[in-house]
Amino acid sequence: MLNTFFLLFLFTIILKYVWEIALDVLNLRYSTGPSARVPDILKDRFSPEDFEKAKRYLKDKVRLATLEKITSLILTLFYVFYLFPTLDKSLSSGRSVIIQALIFFGIYAAIEYVVELPFKVYSTFVIEQKYGFNTTTAKLFIRDQILQILLAVIIGAPIIAGIIWFLVKFPVWWWQLSILAFVILIFFMIIQPILIAPLFFKFSELENEELKSKIRAILDKARIKVPNIYKMDASKRTKKQNAYLTGIGKSRRLVLFDNILSYNQDEILAVVGHELGHHAKRHIPKLLVLNALLITFTFFITNAIYKFLMETHIFGVSQPYTVFAYAFMFVSSIMFFLEPVMNYFSRKMEYEADEYSAKLLGSPTYLISSLKRLVKENLSNPNPMPLYKIWYYSHPAPEERIKRLMEVGQNDR
Repeated sequence: MLNTFFLLFLFTIILKYVWEIALDVLNLRYSTGPSARVPDILKDRFSPEDFEKAKRYLKDKVRLATLEKITSLILTLFYVFYLFPTLDKSLSSGRSVIIQALIFFGIYAAIEYVVELPFKVYSTFVIEQKYGFNTTTAKLFIRDQILQILLAVIIGAPIIAGIIWFLVKFPVWWWQLSILAFVILIFFMIIQPILIAPLFFKFSELENEELKSKIRAILDKARIKVPNIYKMDASKRTKKQNAYLTGIGKSRRLVLFDNILSYNQDEILAVVGHELGHHAKRHIPKLLVLNALLITFTFFITNAIYKFLMETHIFGVSQPYTVFAYAFMFVSSIMFFLEPVMNYFSRKMEYEADEYSAKLLGSPTYLISSLKRLVKENLSNPNPMPLYKIWYYSHPAPEERIKRLMEVGQNDR
């Protein structure tokens, strides 16, 4: 039984990484092979030269991602066979269990950060720079990293302390941790727009009064209250474009990347309409419910595995934080194979938001135009492998979104 579980543990973790790498490689071959083509629906905006550039961009990203995942697998096996057992023994005396846990997860996080940092640097300053996306400076990059570390410590330490307190206090803790996780999720939805995001980006009121007036008009038409419309200085870090609606209640705000303001106003309004569609269709509360169920299921299974490992000592560890680390590592690897389910619901919501935008503006024309621009200017993969889309895509592929929008337009005639 013990050897069987140990082998299942290793098999599940290794399978996750192998499957991730296999999907990336198969998608790369599918998207860049001799039979790959630009979908007819994109040919008016996406030239053969754009396609070749997008294929090179995908190749560079997949090569780096593959190396990173192989490194991560090796590191994970190092944790399993050496680091976790060593820390379990060396930290287990002379300190409270919460302090031990903070040191344990601090060391773990520090190693993860140091190993991942070269990949971040290469991605930002080599790949993104090569294709004209990166606009961040070394100084700004370092500042962002320092802020991220400080936030991780300030936010992460109390969360870890809370988790360990529950583990020590209760033999059955999955439902308490589920409630805690859900409360934290709601809390960050409220504070992220007003406290965390401004640490990294500058937000200012949209200066274009004509555009602001048009946005207010469609907000009124949609009967959606958004207290603030902001422009975000995303161009200091990237040339990629986006817009989003975030926050809850008074913290809700509509944010436009400053580099999307080069689009014509109708295209911007179509993108805004899409974001409003998520609100009008109540996608945020629906996703919260789905995430709450997923979190609860994850902690329920983790609690069962945790109790089993505590009783059997399969890995030769006894401290609650170490046993939790093994249990959560195993369960999170299992949950990876449920990603297609969550992404299915997400893609369905994106279609609904697209349709809402088309109906709100009276035509899908400008949303189609903006999608084509996004594909071209972000060098998106126009030809992804079907299984890869099912597994990873939280948004439908651009070709699928445009075809669905064209159907909406025909049905409205």
